[in-house]
Amino acid sequence: MAKSKMRERLASLSFSEKVKILEKLRDRSRTIEASGLRPKATLGAPKKGN
Repeated sequence: MAKSKMRERLASLSFSEKVKILEKLRDRSRTIEASGLRPKATLGAPKKGN
């Protein structure tokens, strides 16, 4: 899907539908983190290489 089409689709969603999408993304991120494929995120920590 083109970026502009995706933006239009997301803009047309209700707030509650957007929250559901964010919850799914958060859960997916936590699952990836728990599997060890991504290091655990820490708030305020500088990124490596900076």
